[in-house]
Amino acid sequence: MYLVRIRLLLVFVAAFAARCVGAADVIPTLSADRSEWVEVAPEGTQCWDGSPWHFWYRGGSTDKLVVWFEGGGACWNAALCDVTGQPTFQSTLTAQPPAANGLFDQRRLNNPLHDFSVVLLPYCTGDAHIGRRTVDYQRPDGTRYRFAHEGSRNTLAALDWLRSRGFDPKTLVVGGESAGAIGAAFWATEIGNRWPQAQLIALGDSAGGYRSVGANTALRQWGVLDALPDLPAYHDHDRVFFESFYIAAAQQHPGARMAQVNFADDAVQRRFMSLLGTPVKKLTKPLTCNLNEVRIDAPGFHSYIYPGARHTMLRTAAVYTTRCEGHSLVDWIDDLIAGRPLENRWCDGTTSALVSPARTPAL
Repeated sequence: MYLVRIRLLLVFVAAFAARCVGAADVIPTLSADRSEWVEVAPEGTQCWDGSPWHFWYRGGSTDKLVVWFEGGGACWNAALCDVTGQPTFQSTLTAQPPAANGLFDQRRLNNPLHDFSVVLLPYCTGDAHIGRRTVDYQRPDGTRYRFAHEGSRNTLAALDWLRSRGFDPKTLVVGGESAGAIGAAFWATEIGNRWPQAQLIALGDSAGGYRSVGANTALRQWGVLDALPDLPAYHDHDRVFFESFYIAAAQQHPGARMAQVNFADDAVQRRFMSLLGTPVKKLTKPLTCNLNEVRIDAPGFHSYIYPGARHTMLRTAAVYTTRCEGHSLVDWIDDLIAGRPLENRWCDGTTSALVSPARTPAL
């Protein structure tokens, strides 16, 4: 059962109209109007503290679908998850519909996703959308608190909702930024299984540099390793890392097109590398090693690296102005989605520049 709130985004009006449909009522037909967001609150879903979770849907082409995972930090121990201290994850959801920025700006005709139907999965579980475990954490003073790393439950509820609405896309983009990019890579396998007739495209923004044993520790803490599908990439649970998700998706879906975009020296990724127990002065080395390892086992995987230490690009206006070796990022993404020939791009700051700034959210 679902609670659906339709929020009509009015042009030139800084307000929205809303109405609620109870779970027992007939859910209205969803409009293909790309100015309309629908808020859906599936029963049985929750944030880390048990508060309600919801996701957003915006109509578009019936044969083109984006499932997008929002970023917002991560945590895997009592100190990092404690909201009374200095937590390293986004703990609450916003009631406002997603902003029409970057690849979510349907007004830009050069946006490769401008006519896609979009599902945005917000984030409040500290587990990159993939956790399957509720944990009792203990503070240094002996007090305890319960934390629901239950991102998988939320994601599965959203996917079930999509199936219940009869979606049958021919082109299916699974994407995310920061921690959401980890979730997108993980869920690409399952989403491809649910719509096997669709062309699967996985696109991650700003999560390629996590080369640390600590990543495996986080996956274990979230309960992820005990629920992995039977794929070669996952046979040795002690050697499953975030990049393993791309390899697993390629093994399950050999025709999938996959890509990552990253800032070459992303300061947020460097900070989380330290939290994972592997501090680095520069992100370029772990980033290069990760990308090369994925390409060995996933030939359809490509990367676009741009200069600087900022974090995330694809949901900002800079996606339209960034160039590397004379090639624009937005055209590169368009080629990825359209299936045109694609080359890996690496810029270190000497041959390209960012024309407009990007916001800097957490992991």
